[in-house]
Amino acid sequence: MGFKFSSSDAFATIECTDGASKIFKPTTSVRTTRYERTSRVDPSFVNIPAGFGSYANEAEPRYLPLAWSAFTHPEGQAYFVCHAEITVVTEAYLYSPEVQNKVAFWIDEFNARLLSAGIRLPGTSELFLELDESSDSCGYYLVDYASRVEFWIEEVDSDDLDIPTAVSLSHRRLTLQEHFWTHVEHFPSHHAKEISLERDELVHVFSHARADQMTSANSTFPYSAKQCTEFLELLNSAPCTITSPYSTALIARLWSVVYNHRFSIHYGEEHARLSRDQSILDIPKVSRSIPFRMASRLLFKIPDAHLQVLDSLYVDNLVYVEHWRDAMTAIHEEWLMCSYWGFGLMIVDMLSLLVPGSNRMVALASMLLCNIALVSAIVHLAKHHRATKWHAADAAEYLADTRSESSGFQWTALAFSLPKASLLWALGIFSCQGLLWLLAATNIYAVSAVVAFMCLVALCSQASRVTWQMPGFRGTSKVEDSVV
Repeated sequence: MGFKFSSSDAFATIECTDGASKIFKPTTSVRTTRYERTSRVDPSFVNIPAGFGSYANEAEPRYLPLAWSAFTHPEGQAYFVCHAEITVVTEAYLYSPEVQNKVAFWIDEFNARLLSAGIRLPGTSELFLELDESSDSCGYYLVDYASRVEFWIEEVDSDDLDIPTAVSLSHRRLTLQEHFWTHVEHFPSHHAKEISLERDELVHVFSHARADQMTSANSTFPYSAKQCTEFLELLNSAPCTITSPYSTALIARLWSVVYNHRFSIHYGEEHARLSRDQSILDIPKVSRSIPFRMASRLLFKIPDAHLQVLDSLYVDNLVYVEHWRDAMTAIHEEWLMCSYWGFGLMIVDMLSLLVPGSNRMVALASMLLCNIALVSAIVHLAKHHRATKWHAADAAEYLADTRSESSGFQWTALAFSLPKASLLWALGIFSCQGLLWLLAATNIYAVSAVVAFMCLVALCSQASRVTWQMPGFRGTSKVEDSVV
């Protein structure tokens, strides 16, 4: 495979005689198959020559085409770079002659499109090529190290590239900047000493985020104050002047997270999201149906509490993993408590059947509700046993699948509340057994006095509830964020 360099060309042109009709299509840096490849290797035993790697002569090295160089990502992925007026990078294995021919063909195709469209790319551009192993096609995108965006030489449909919807071009630019930093993260080795990583600004971003998390219950930053502190330690340990592929990949990954966060909060737009529980998207609000409200009253309004938690976890289809894990941990503890107490109360109900004068129907009804509480709690625990360790993507997928367009999370809230509500009903019915024993031993007046006293205690407990709120930014506090 030969190269011809020309100062008038956008970059080196590769001669290729393959004239087959193939598909050259746009892609993005977050849409590649980098972490999804299915190719396999078959290791085997080989004889090691005498003096291998020491006094013996080295075997003939593998050669790459002119102007190409091989690099290795800190994760271990090999990639190849063509240094010309416009740099070309690819993860296709260029030590294979067949792969060399394919890459040559697609670079020729790209050059032809530039020529026909009269496009001259800036010298700070970089072209990425991804060969499709299952078909005769190739994905491409470009990045500009001056403007720090990802771009293409044709108009693209964001929906076709799985790029999320935006409200303006400036909002869209945030996504393209995120993709740029993802590209730098994937290919950090070939210009580690040339690219400006803006490490100092990134330190300021995480310092502000840490303070925001420490002083607000509803910070929109995706990392907790503790995690921000750990990232700051990493950033401060990275050299200021001498960069390496390792520090480049680290800083680029954090910048991609920052720009993803800025896109989600509409950073710099007319309607920016300043609080985690603030909805800014025009999404129809789901009202609570009459059957749900009736069922919630029968279940001690526990479904209302669970519905409020689920809605707060999925505002504008966004999930913050720290709050998700906190909520699921609290719900797990509730289910565990219900399973323990339900089993214990069911044993007491069974023993009460042996007591002379006990009401059989009351005991059986309480046992039935205890069984419902126990079984439903175990089912939920089995189904959601790893939910407290899910990542944000897993939680978002679960909530998206669970949420109904017509009823929202109402059915899920009812299901989540079944163990606790059944246990409370079982306790209430079991207490009737004691009242019946008291009635048999005394009279109706004693029972009425006990019932009146219990009602008075309940009313006093309800009246004494105080919402304690610490001063904090955005009118909220950390206390409000605890999930009960």
